[in-house]
Amino acid sequence: MRRVTLTLVLGLAGVACAIGLTLAHAPTTVARTNRPPGQPEQEIASSRESSRYCQADETLPRGTSALRVWLDAAYGPRVTVEVSAHGRRIASGQRGSGWIGGAVTVPVTPLARTISEASVCVSFDARDETVIAQGNPTPAASATRDGTEALAGRLWIEYLRPGSRSWASLAASTAQRMGFGRAAPGIWVVFAALALMAAVLALAFRLVLSELP
Repeated sequence: MRRVTLTLVLGLAGVACAIGLTLAHAPTTVARTNRPPGQPEQEIASSRESSRYCQADETLPRGTSALRVWLDAAYGPRVTVEVSAHGRRIASGQRGSGWIGGAVTVPVTPLARTISEASVCVSFDARDETVIAQGNPTPAASATRDGTEALAGRLWIEYLRPGSRSWASLAASTAQRMGFGRAAPGIWVVFAALALMAAVLALAFRLVLSELP
């Protein structure tokens, strides 16, 4: 029984350490986006085969560590992103298949400085599935291109980087927002949920120990 108790205690300590490390990290924030404010997404292209979309005149802020590309798929294929400027590749990254939803986030090596007048190319290997590129309509001269063919507009891209504040420092504001829109709004809702989780964990711990021979 002593070994089981020690194992449970060590497991709880490991969970506590993992939570602490997570709270010490800063959440990812949107440093820049080419999406016009208030503009609803629109389909600018769709493909059921491997494609490569390139978009010029993009600006990547310093510290960019990931690109969120507005591609929509039921079961997304592998996506590769390449960023180049003045004929030189600046950054690249890849996201494996299996993502879902209206956007895919592709990590890249963090940029040491802001890059302007860059070209962002997004390629994917679609097979027996439809990938929809989302953005807003533009003239052909400024549109995203698939080889030599202009799409119906520009593909939306969000440039992400770590925020300046950790999750721990955002705990108060996060708890306040979680309390909005409830039947009985207030920050007490968060503390009640945490207390309930702690009670369930304590009961489970006690049940395991009571079942031991």
